[in-house]
Amino acid sequence: MLHYNINPEYKSLIKEFRDIKTWFHKEGTTIYKIRNEIKIIEIDRLRLCVKSFGRPNIINKFVYAWLRKSKAQRSFINSEKLLKLGIETPEPIAWLEFRDRFGFITHSYYISLYQEHAFTFEGVFGKDLAAREEIIRDFAHYAWEQLHLKGVEHLDLGQGNILVRPHAERWHFSLVDTNRMRFNRKKLRRRGFANLRRLGGSPIEMSMLANYYAEAKNKNPFWGIIQLSFYKLRFQTLRSLRKAITKPFKHLIPTH
Repeated sequence: MLHYNINPEYKSLIKEFRDIKTWFHKEGTTIYKIRNEIKIIEIDRLRLCVKSFGRPNIINKFVYAWLRKSKAQRSFINSEKLLKLGIETPEPIAWLEFRDRFGFITHSYYISLYQEHAFTFEGVFGKDLAAREEIIRDFAHYAWEQLHLKGVEHLDLGQGNILVRPHAERWHFSLVDTNRMRFNRKKLRRRGFANLRRLGGSPIEMSMLANYYAEAKNKNPFWGIIQLSFYKLRFQTLRSLRKAITKPFKHLIPTH
């Protein structure tokens, strides 16, 4: 059984989308493939970014069946929220879910327009880039002024999920992989540094980021470096601990 929602401006594409399980594996160019797969595919002269989510494990099958919206749905909904707030993200086109007779998801997809960009933030950290500090500075101000002041917390704010392109005045940024987000203005005004903890620059680059983020908030730069260092260290420690605890049990949770 197919469940879906489509941007009204692109409703003419629904016939193509209904057959997505057939053409997704045959068409387009893969740009990412680990658990999920992302492809660039052209349909009716539109360049689309199509994300196929991996099948949920047995626990998440029940969660997505009755308790929580799927990753595909949340990607679409959160992208619409970002655009309404004036925050750049690729335009959402549709989400689609195929469910079996018990209501469990077998396949799910999120489709957006492909957004042109120069590189992701992965092309900034650790690279011999003349504009590296300028980009870090502009991103720090963007994170505070465009995201955190508006209450937007991207829970997977890693460098691969930030698209970067040059602009006459400031570098511009766009967010992707939007299925895990929170919208809470008061909390983020207090704890914005915590949202930067997944970014993986060198100590010097992270110090730059903390310094410029503190500058955007009119706070002491030294205070900013301490804040970001604390959240990053705590994140890395907890992640290592979680991996150590869950590793022995991963093979016990089937994905089908």
